[in-house]
Amino acid sequence: MRLYKMELYKLCCRKSFIIGAVCTMGILLLFFLIKVASECSYVDGVRYEGFQAVQVNRRITEEYQGVLTDEKVKSIVEKYGFPGKVDENTGYRDKNFLNAFVEYYLSDGYCWDWDDYKLATRVYPIADTDLGEAARLTGKDIVLEYSDGWYIFSEVLQVALLIGGILVLIGISPVFANERQTKMQQLLFTSKDGVKKNICAKIAAALTVGFCVWSVIVVMDLLLCGMVYGFSGLNCLAGIIRIGGLNTYVPITMLSIGSYITVMLLRTLQGIMLLCAVTLCISAYFKSTFSSIVTSMICFGMPVLMFMLFRSCYNLLGRIIVSLMCALLTYSSPIYSILYPMNDCRSLGGVYVFMAISAAEFVLFTAVAYRTERGLKDCV
Repeated sequence: MRLYKMELYKLCCRKSFIIGAVCTMGILLLFFLIKVASECSYVDGVRYEGFQAVQVNRRITEEYQGVLTDEKVKSIVEKYGFPGKVDENTGYRDKNFLNAFVEYYLSDGYCWDWDDYKLATRVYPIADTDLGEAARLTGKDIVLEYSDGWYIFSEVLQVALLIGGILVLIGISPVFANERQTKMQQLLFTSKDGVKKNICAKIAAALTVGFCVWSVIVVMDLLLCGMVYGFSGLNCLAGIIRIGGLNTYVPITMLSIGSYITVMLLRTLQGIMLLCAVTLCISAYFKSTFSSIVTSMICFGMPVLMFMLFRSCYNLLGRIIVSLMCALLTYSSPIYSILYPMNDCRSLGGVYVFMAISAAEFVLFTAVAYRTERGLKDCV
């Protein structure tokens, strides 16, 4: 425990880590404020923006929250009407959470772009829409609650964890490499604690740093979204976490938002912990901190970059290569787990497959880091 505390203190007290942590929290807060500032709501002839729009949307939704019925839909249209003023930059200018929801899912109107839209003129019975089909497939009633906060939570989380991943990478890259750079290797690993305890303490401290970075980001994001948007909406369909996401052919969009967010958090945690393991493995192979950081950065961003470069292959061989790379390098990589934790998975089973791959990779890279460093120390 003494060694573990010492290593944890060394990692957390580096100036680069402290500055990076402050910058990460600052970026999280800034991005959240930008998202809040973009909100709008139109009620009783008055257009609200920013924080005030969020509070108005929350207030008007309280009257209709609960199981969605045709009577509630009719009441929403009678009270707020359909959106009818299209803006080049913001889409409908006279929308609020309720009439935008009805317009998209339950009417004959649409707005794909500022010059490609059709104003709604009628509503369909719930049973005749995708919402009705989702209710039949899931065997559950459609719940209407104000759920935009969970979309903002997921958006802010991905950006903050990307920056947090870079912070983790920079913070733990020196764990093994810095010892060889400063010629402290022989001194540290001839102590009475022995090689095994020293290596285990370093690995445990590095993984703790990764977990703490993830935890602080998640908690801060959750508190911000809870204070502004509230915590309602967990019983709604995950596909309507933001208008346009429901797809009855993709079962994962018909999970409850609560289940969706839970799995997403586990997937992003896996991404951060896998990043720790990969970075430790790289650090064990290099003799300088700079080389370790640069190599870790390349490995962190390479999977998505490779996917972008090779996704345009249309021949059979190209498709096979892309498919294998997606399964092994991209979807199970740290950066993809952080940025797109639930994308490209048509079912929850698909998510579990990639989580299993990531777990196996975590164990493998951690073991390789330990064995590599242990082998080097035995040669000292």
